Amino acid sequence: MKYLLLSTLLFCIAAHAERTVATITVSGTKPVRNLLQTPSAESASLEIATSTVDREEIKKQNAATLTEAMNFAPGIHTETRGRKYKNFTSFRGQIYPYPTYAMNGLWQREFNEISYMLPASQIEKVDIVRSSGTLLMGLADITGVINVLPKKHETPTTMIEGEIGTFNTWRTGVSHGESTSNGWYTVGANANATDGPSGRNAAERTESVYAQGGAQLNDRLQFEGQLFAIQGSREIMTPDPDGPALNSFKNREEEYEPFDAISVSGKLTFEQTPTATLELSAGYSERNYQYIRHDDTTKNANEDDYEYSLQLMQALQLSDANTLRLGAVYNHWVSPEGKRIYVGQRQDVETYALVLVDEHQFDKLTLDAGIRVMRDYYNEYSGTSFNIQGNGRDFDTVKNEWGDPLLTATLGAKYEINSNVTFYAHIAGGERSADPGALSVTGTALGNETRLMIDAGVKFETPDIGLLKLGAFYTLRKDAVTKTKQLTTNTVTGNEFYLSDNQDITQYGLELETRSAPIGGIATLFLNATLMESRFKAAGTDSYGDYVEIPDLILSGGMYTQIDRFDFNLFGKYVSDYSNSRFAQDKEQHKLGDYLELNATIGYTLGKKYNTRVYTSVANLLDDEYSTVVGWSDPGTEYRIGIQHEF
Repeated sequence: MKYLLLSTLLFCIAAHAERTVATITVSGTKPVRNLLQTPSAESASLEIATSTVDREEIKKQNAATLTEAMNFAPGIHTETRGRKYKNFTSFRGQIYPYPTYAMNGLWQREFNEISYMLPASQIEKVDIVRSSGTLLMGLADITGVINVLPKKHETPTTMIEGEIGTFNTWRTGVSHGESTSNGWYTVGANANATDGPSGRNAAERTESVYAQGGAQLNDRLQFEGQLFAIQGSREIMTPDPDGPALNSFKNREEEYEPFDAISVSGKLTFEQTPTATLELSAGYSERNYQYIRHDDTTKNANEDDYEYSLQLMQALQLSDANTLRLGAVYNHWVSPEGKRIYVGQRQDVETYALVLVDEHQFDKLTLDAGIRVMRDYYNEYSGTSFNIQGNGRDFDTVKNEWGDPLLTATLGAKYEINSNVTFYAHIAGGERSADPGALSVTGTALGNETRLMIDAGVKFETPDIGLLKLGAFYTLRKDAVTKTKQLTTNTVTGNEFYLSDNQDITQYGLELETRSAPIGGIATLFLNATLMESRFKAAGTDSYGDYVEIPDLILSGGMYTQIDRFDFNLFGKYVSDYSNSRFAQDKEQHKLGDYLELNATIGYTLGKKYNTRVYTSVANLLDDEYSTVVGWSDPGTEYRIGIQHEF
């Protein structure tokens, strides 16, 4: 079927003719910040810690999924493994907990398993907020947020695409959308599959459909909504046969067969008066995963869960220079039989939050301050387990219990020297609770984590030269809730597991993000760098040591080139060394990272009336079998060829 589709698309290729070439733009008319139109917009001072990946970049990088789309953004590090979570995406060493996700501003509690399945063709752009000061984008804990915005077409556009590649990989997609004076819509469908590396239990397939749109219902009421549904199956890749991973994983045959997920959300923006706007967002997501392990005795688990969220935001313009925003957020997450590390135990958690943010404009200076209080209610919650039977739990089930009220407060400033130079400063402090019922190695209850994060920097931007952002950051995690290195035995069940403990972590570093204006109308260059020092103080010790699980340098760069009908795009990424003992058979630290990933795409566009692009892409040109997780190495160079046809 995939070859028939590609043949049909190739048949549509027309002769050479003039066409308008899409380019990667650096800057244009700066949008006016109007909080009455966007009540849930984050602090203006967070711009220094925010980066964007847009639709054209995703296309030129030939990214297939959301995870791939973020790969060359500033400070991004992707851990790829073969376990129930296939990928974890982080930045600035934000691990345990990892950054969370939002869909068009609506926060998602459970999304990590969707990020490496969500087709990139559904995405207009991705905003990556690296600070813990995100108060208005749902319940983002005290880590950053990755916000995915839906794809839009300004004119009636239909796109068909197809691709084949290494490991019998293929993907296809079709979408259509347009915008009018009263609204917009985009609908589409995608399918993809791969056999994965031979003999590694790595086959996958996914099908998805989506619908996104918005409408101006009347002069004062606007609506936006989106829906996507995904189904498929995924074998859980085994480790390298001769590698250092746990031997128990090497011969396992595990899979999710089938899995499916659906998410629907909507946003109403109501202009009550010329100085007051109310925004109401609501969403529902459901994920159904059937886990199967093929051993001497087949083991199954229904790893199902669902969540629904409600967010209310009121914006009040108290004066021409001052806007006050206050809101409330509610989320309810339920996993009836537990999932992944919670298998075998029901999880049922409700979260409530209130937020207040004020922003004031003093000519060139913008100041903002905010506070949020958040509290969980545990209808039922229990500790983690890595046993399919759910026996090896690190603490018993907690029922009908309130968590501690958790505060997050922020202060920020943005100062525009002129239209080209802007200074930023932002400070955020907050709390994160330990799991209820969790105990330390000594048997005492764990305390809450307190986190302080400071961001500061400067942005230079001109249409003729490009963009340069240089920033510095500092993070202190006091009493961070982390897993210990001490293996403990459950005296009741006899199972072994790692307890948690309160341990201090500190990080500081520099960030660089730069992008040139088109050079000679042909090439756009970009370079990102995150250089950081991460320190760790284990419980019961008085001094900090190197936090070896986090790299010190993440460097990305590349170029987008367009010469007449040809486009050539080159991307490189370097991650310095770090180490980890997770999944290691010998329980020792193993060196990871220290790799250079080099990717390239080459395209050629044809057609006088139609826009048809044929392309080839190569991932990991250097054929480096590096590892980001103990035991799972990159499969090496991968090739793809494809075609995209728009009309």
